[in-house]
Amino acid sequence: MTLQNKLRFVLINVVPPVFNEDAAQYDLEELKSLVETFGGATIVHIIQRRNNPDPSTYIGSGKAYELQETVRQDRIDIIVLNSIVKPTQIFNLTKILWTINPNIQVWDRVDLILHIFEKHAHTTEAKLQIELARMRHMGPRMFGLGGNLFSRQGAGIGTRGLGETNTELMKRHWRNEMKQVQTRLDETARSRERQMEHRREIGFKTISIIGYTNAGKSTLFNLLAKKRNLAQNILFATLESTIGKLYLPTLKKEVLVSDTIGFIQNLPAQLITAFKSTLMESIHADLLLHVIDAKDPHVHEKIEVVEKILSDLSIRGKKQIYVFNKIDEGTIHQKELLEMYGSYEPQFISSKTGEGIPKLLHSVEKYLP
Repeated sequence: MTLQNKLRFVLINVVPPVFNEDAAQYDLEELKSLVETFGGATIVHIIQRRNNPDPSTYIGSGKAYELQETVRQDRIDIIVLNSIVKPTQIFNLTKILWTINPNIQVWDRVDLILHIFEKHAHTTEAKLQIELARMRHMGPRMFGLGGNLFSRQGAGIGTRGLGETNTELMKRHWRNEMKQVQTRLDETARSRERQMEHRREIGFKTISIIGYTNAGKSTLFNLLAKKRNLAQNILFATLESTIGKLYLPTLKKEVLVSDTIGFIQNLPAQLITAFKSTLMESIHADLLLHVIDAKDPHVHEKIEVVEKILSDLSIRGKKQIYVFNKIDEGTIHQKELLEMYGSYEPQFISSKTGEGIPKLLHSVEKYLP
């Protein structure tokens, strides 16, 4: 897709004055990667230093009117604020930009991730999970703005000037819709639980591949389970949990291995909760293979992000092997990583070339007697 055919984005990161410049740029780079995954083009990115976000427009009225000129000159379609932003802030900023582009959209970080999820969801379960997460995210906007924002943000509910009665009707409709979606998800969760219980009854051990998004999880899954699942160099290529079989030669037995959704920093709680039925494969696994991009300059921070999410899911402390991937793509400081993460039986592999896989399997066999 050419630049002319892509939606044009402005990315804004609001950080405190004392915030490290490299860290601020890194946050924006990840946001830029999310936009690329969505299929858009980043035209402008802005780092704004403020002690606190502006309560009215998040970025402040002065910056908002500067943004008008950027929208006009660069024909911007979408503004993305790198945070979880209050409904009134999004609405007020959108209203300022309407005069320049009546179709302008202002998203926060969650909006962008949800749009990506929608593009990559294929199964009924994944679509239900995304629908539930969107309802949880958009509901407060409906409550706080009486539907005004929905009429201009393309959410498809409400019109300008809705009164209190209509707002209450929308709330009731929202609650009923959430309940219906949750009920359908609960049914899929119970079905998944029955499948896992059956596997345990017949003696199948299970391994779950987890990790930061784009660390190479799906490529490793394909290699171990001899599958041909999608493995792309984009964020959130995998949203559904996929199961395969892995033969362990020393133990002379098959185990089940699953590929799951990738994690990312600042992943909101409602997204984690919505995908909990998919993540049940990890919650109930006998062993976790935590895949890590060994050449990533932010490798330690990303390990911490994954461990934090595991803790939020109440599965921290489960048996883990740290699998440092992509050793074929650059210099890896193996000695340093071994010293820091020795308790996690670190393995160094290339899921593309197969280097290190026999040693990884030997380590897996030790954990699954």
